Amino acid sequence: MSDHIERSAIDALVDQNISLRDEVDELTDERDAALQRAENATERVPTDDRPNIGYVAGDGDMGDVSDVSEVEMLTAERDTYLADSQRLAADFANYRKQSDKRVSDAAAAQSAGLVRSLLPVLDACDSALELDADSAVGPIRSALLGELERSGLDLLMPDPGEPFDPELHEAVMHETEQEDDSEDDEAPKAARVAEVFRAGYVWKGRVVRPAMVKVIG
Repeated sequence: MSDHIERSAIDALVDQNISLRDEVDELTDERDAALQRAENATERVPTDDRPNIGYVAGDGDMGDVSDVSEVEMLTAERDTYLADSQRLAADFANYRKQSDKRVSDAAAAQSAGLVRSLLPVLDACDSALELDADSAVGPIRSALLGELERSGLDLLMPDPGEPFDPELHEAVMHETEQEDDSEDDEAPKAARVAEVFRAGYVWKGRVVRPAMVKVIG
């Protein structure tokens, strides 16, 4: 059911992407048409009359004044289309970045869910190897873990004494360190990993399961 919802969401984003792209193309065509009309009108206006600064038309100059007014109108129309096109293009670029990120996040979440469902298999292999180091599941575990690591999986197996990181480790036991009277003036030591009960895993930079540890300090 969740896969169907994710596919529907991705399809909707793609449809919106196509719709916005069509709108940008349509507005760009309108802008280009307005620009062409302005250029055509400008060609009909005498060079000396184009600035139209302090210009006073005589009885025979109404056509020139009309052409100049048309140029100004079309130029303003062109500038409006240009501004709208630039604004819409910027909005579309931002939307495309956001939609690409949402699609990427949805795909990453889906793949992380698949990896998470395989972790109990790795745990079962680890348990079997603890009972019998020569168990036949060893090569199976190595093959499965190797394939997942090539695709983006990282093993979280902190060494004893490594600083405790709540983003990567889950503390299920806590032991208070024995204080030494000779070190009363020293600052208390930061929490450290004392023992690992279960490995953790990171999938493409995301913690899919923190390492289960015992903490001291």
